[in-house]
Amino acid sequence: MKKLIILALGLVALFAANALAGDFEYVGATKCKGCHKAQFTSWSETAHAKSFDVLSDEEKKDAKCVGCHTTGTTAKEELLEGAQCEACHGPGSAYKSPKIMGKKLWAADRDAAMKGAMEAGLLVPDEKVCVKCHTKEGNENFKPFDYAKVKGTVHPAPAEEAAKEAAPKKTE
Repeated sequence: MKKLIILALGLVALFAANALAGDFEYVGATKCKGCHKAQFTSWSETAHAKSFDVLSDEEKKDAKCVGCHTTGTTAKEELLEGAQCEACHGPGSAYKSPKIMGKKLWAADRDAAMKGAMEAGLLVPDEKVCVKCHTKEGNENFKPFDYAKVKGTVHPAPAEEAAKEAAPKKTE
């Protein structure tokens, strides 16, 4: 257990230095899917996943539209269409690593794991993250946005999924 904590602290220091350099890059939702299947599946049915598809050809050339209807580009300059995981959770190049997101690390000390992931660029989205795109300013297609109503609708939270898996199964 002590070795695991020392390893985690070392990784935190390494990624904290990387964070200061601002070296985080987008990797795309398909990288997240491998470990976060329920979240990916739920997200893929949302307007966020399809947000690029609703743009007209003209809007797809407009930076102010593309800025919210895509996630950005990968290091290989691949456009990540739609509001993918990293649009809300931050570029995942550093925190996607099993050394940061590994189940054993999170099971051993969730708070330390979360701190390490956040230092590696993970964002826990809040209303401030959402209103960067969900704003009336400059958006002729704006629909009223109520954060309290939509919070948690993009995908199930990991704690919710764990509770579902732990719940007794109904037998008939």
